[in-house]
Amino acid sequence: MHSISYERARDVVHAVELGSSPGSKFIGGGTNLLDLYKSGIERPTRLVDVSRLTLNTVEELPDGGLRIGAMASNTQAANHPLVRQRYRVLSEAILNGASAQLRNMATVGGNLLQRT
Repeated sequence: MHSISYERARDVVHAVELGSSPGSKFIGGGTNLLDLYKSGIERPTRLVDVSRLTLNTVEELPDGGLRIGAMASNTQAANHPLVRQRYRVLSEAILNGASAQLRNMATVGGNLLQRT
């Protein structure tokens, strides 16, 4: 049996601290990590839960760009009015890339960490 410890990050600094040790993996929605674990590709020794960090906003920047938080769900990002208006191709790609059930769980940060 593979032993895994679990810790919930209090804030971003704590998450980085916990995640910097070998064998640590961040978990938010967990959709990708679970598949990699089941396939034997990933064998983390520690899961760092970042799901409660307040990094789920989509905000407009002064230069007109957008900042999409790592914990924003794919559904939240794809359906945000500014994403739909200014980055329609991104919105459509997210909406067409997975089922609604997966989009509701999967996070933008998790997608960036995928091993595909």
